[in-house]
Order: sequence, then C-alpha cells, then structure tokens
Amino acid sequence: MVGISDVFRAANLIRARPAPPGGVKERVSVRNVRKQLGGGSFGDIARALRKWREDEDYRPAIEQADLPEAFERRVVGIGRELLEMARVEATRARLADFVEAEERRALERDVLDEALERVDRLEERIATLQVELDRWRSGAVMPAAAPAASAMPEPPPAAKENLIDAAFGRKLASEADGFWADVRDAVEAAVRRKGPMAVHPLFKALPEPLKRQGEVLGFPLTPAWLRYHLLRIAGDGNGLSLVGYRFGLAEPEDAGAEAEPKPGVGDEVAGMSNREFWRRFVHEVHDRLSKVGPMTVEAILDGMDSEWIEASARFQRITPGRLRYKLKGRIVEGRPFEALDDGRFAAVVVDGHWDGRSATGGVNGGDGSA
Repeated sequence: MVGISDVFRAANLIRARPAPPGGVKERVSVRNVRKQLGGGSFGDIARALRKWREDEDYRPAIEQADLPEAFERRVVGIGRELLEMARVEATRARLADFVEAEERRALERDVLDEALERVDRLEERIATLQVELDRWRSGAVMPAAAPAASAMPEPPPAAKENLIDAAFGRKLASEADGFWADVRDAVEAAVRRKGPMAVHPLFKALPEPLKRQGEVLGFPLTPAWLRYHLLRIAGDGNGLSLVGYRFGLAEPEDAGAEAEPKPGVGDEVAGMSNREFWRRFVHEVHDRLSKVGPMTVEAILDGMDSEWIEASARFQRITPGRLRYKLKGRIVEGRPFEALDDGRFAAVVVDGHWDGRSATGGVNGGDGSA
C-alpha cells in the first residue's frame, strides 16, 4: 500500500524537475506519480495527491508555463477578478431569463400552486423520514417499515417538464427578490444612521451575514454589483436618490391636507409592492402570535383574516409550507419569532409593539431593515 508521505515525496520531485529544452514541465498527475513510485493503487495515490494539491495550491497550467513568481501571482489575481465579473454577468443574464419565463408562464400559475403544495407536503415527509433514518443509523431504533407509496395523483406527463422548469424559475426569482429587498433595507438603515454615502462605505456597512447569504444563493454582493442595483432603485424613484456619487434617502412627498378614510385590505394590497405586502403579512402573523400564543402554521392561517389570505394570491398564494419557509427566514434575519421543538412558532416579546421592519424588534417608527 502506498503511503501519503511517499506520494507527497514523489509529487515534490516531479514538481521540482525543470522543463526539458524546448518542452514543458511535467504535470503532477496520478499517472506520473505512480510511474515515479514504480506502482501502487490509483485510488490511494489519487486521494493523497488531492490533499497535496490543496496544501501546495498547485496550479499546473500556470506552473507549466514556467512564469516568474511575481507574475504568476498577478495572473492568479487577474483570473479571480475575471471569474467574479463572469459570475456577475451570468447572474444578470439568468435573472433576465427568469423574468421572461415568468411572464410566459402566467397562465400556468394555478397549476404551479398545486404542484408547490405537493412539494410542501413531500418536504415535510422527507424531513420526517430523515429523522427516522438518522435515529436508525445511530442505533437508537430499528427502521420502521416503509410506508406505501402515496396515492397522490401525478401531473400529466406532458406538463411535468414545464412544471419543474417553472418551479425552479419562480423559486430562484423569489429568492432573488427577497435577497435584494434585504439589501435595500440594509442600505436604507445604514443611510439613516450615517447619512448619504458612496458605494464602498455602503458596502462595508452591510452585515456580513447578508453578504454570505448572497454567496449561498448565487448572487455575489460586490461594490460594483451593489452600485448597479442601487442605481436602478434610484432611477425608479423607489426610496433612494443619487446626489453626485453618494446614495441617500429620497425626500418623502407631502401628505394630503385631509386624511383619507382607512382602506380595506383589498384596497391596500392593490397599491403594495411584493416586499411591502409580505412585510405587512408577517407583521399580522406576529400580532396574532403575540395575542394567542405559539401555534402551528396551519392554525395561524386558519385564524388569519380571510382578506389577507385571498390577497396573497396577487403575489404568491400562501400555503402552510410557504408560511413556514417565510417565518424561518425571518428568524435567520433576526426578526422577533421563535421556532419551537414541537413544530409551532411563537412571537418573541419586544419592548413596545414590533414595527414589522426592525431586526432587533424596535417600536413603531424605529429604524432597521425588514
């Protein structure tokens, strides 16, 4: 059996050999290391060689060119910058494609809602089965007998591909909307605290968890990408303004002299954006949990005003699974909710009345992002 130290030694010898006259440096590969050792298992060599490449930061394409060390570092840096630019452009193109796909599939949304409800039920069942599997692996219990296959009807074969494509497109578009809404709220909070700022100070003021969230979702948050997004918001006059090279809050329009009668939920929703609607909806959920106490998502929806449930269809029909996803997302963002071990959700007690925006549970009129 070939040892790790033997593989490391052989790899270092191959790497140290100069290129032959008129040729290129020998590549440190599994085959060449095995040849250097005079034999050995390909699998053993491959595992050890993978560790060697990570430790040595081995880049064969650059090393075979036999470049000076300083120039080599510069080439690596340029490559990383180009990769980031390519990721930004690819993400922008993907978002444009998803917006067009959403418009083409407007007539399929009713069918898609049914499919998403099935997905919610399946996700709950997968979570249950995963718990049972983990307990079985730990030796706590014997595996339960496999349940009979669900008799839930499958969608027509001809529609499966469109359903999957639409579901993936809507999921990514929804994640993108939520992520950039959080970015905008964080920018507004920073500007309220410190006044108008340029892009780079704004970028540094954004929370690190928000930047990591962008990496996880595939939306890299860089100063250039942040400036592009804020210019769009400022151009639409949607809460931000650009003065010179600094971004600040747009001046609010003067309120009318006479107070308008308070509109019903349906009238309010007609003038709401997607972000504002879900902020208000979750605020209503928090008020109900504060009054009644911990509840399951099914009980929450059963007790909600029917006008709120019906109004959600204008954006994304609310279901128990979707409400559970939104509440868990608010918990990650630091909103005053708590997920209990028995599957229920509870409202965290805050000073005063939660304003529906603050991550720290401020009172009405407080600053903070939604």
